[in-house]
Amino acid sequence: MQGIYLVPIETIGSARGPMYFSWKYNPGGIVCNWAMMDYGFMPSALLVAKDITEKDHAALTKYTDVFYFPDKLDGPVDQDIQEFFEGIRLPMDWLTPSTTWRELLRQVAGMFLFNQRYDGIAAIETGSCHSIFDTATLSTRLRQMTADEQRWFLATAASFGFDPAVISANSQLRQLVKTAGNYWADQTFYIGGVMF
Repeated sequence: MQGIYLVPIETIGSARGPMYFSWKYNPGGIVCNWAMMDYGFMPSALLVAKDITEKDHAALTKYTDVFYFPDKLDGPVDQDIQEFFEGIRLPMDWLTPSTTWRELLRQVAGMFLFNQRYDGIAAIETGSCHSIFDTATLSTRLRQMTADEQRWFLATAASFGFDPAVISANSQLRQLVKTAGNYWADQTFYIGGVMF
């Protein structure tokens, strides 16, 4: 079977890989073809498993830190997902009764890509891993971040074509990260050969 999941990332030294799956530092994990997109330096990944067995899928979805996207992505989001998603710093207060799983998945991927770019910009300057959420929560306002963090955030926004001059310093990260995800809202994603 094929599955799309949100899974935790484990870090060993400077290497990062999906928890529960087989990779260089976890050869005993689930063996299948997988591809992942991480949430920058946050310990979460969007993972596509192309040939996971039913048995491994059933075992994986029993973990409380794993989320499985349903096979039918064009149906409405019909589960209470807010606590799980916000727990990994993905704002969900924008969902409506008509939001589909596909729309949600594209937004999540867009938020992941924005945070990846932010983390890369910060890492170039600091020489170390730094995530938006190292010192902030979804309720943190842009003006409450350090001057460097604000500059990195605005540089990231500008790199995707957003005008930094119209970004309110009073906006919470939940609004800003969601808006960043909008950049890809109508675009198709491919991860590990799987389109959504």
